[in-house]
Amino acid sequence: MYVMHAVGACFGGKYPEQPFREEQENGGYLDDTEEEENYTEEEIMRAREALVVSLSIMEGRNKRAKAQMERQRLREQEQQGSDS
Repeated sequence: MYVMHAVGACFGGKYPEQPFREEQENGGYLDDTEEEENYTEEEIMRAREALVVSLSIMEGRNKRAKAQMERQRLREQEQQGSDS
C-alpha cells in the first residue's frame, strides 16, 4: 500500500499522513506481513494490474497538463512578441 501511494504521490497523488492499520476483531492490529500473506496470487496480480492502469492514467493526465502549460507559455510569448 505504501509503495502504491508513494508512486502515486510522484504523479500528483497524496501520500498518507498516518500509517495504515486494520483493526482485528480481537482489538489488535494486523501488521503488513500478516495482511500480505492472506492474498491469493490472483488478487495480487489484479492489484498490480490496477496499479499499472492507475499510474498510466495519472501519467496521461500529467502529460496533457504539461502540454497545455507549454501551449499557454507559447501563446504568452507570441502575445508579448506582437505587443512589442
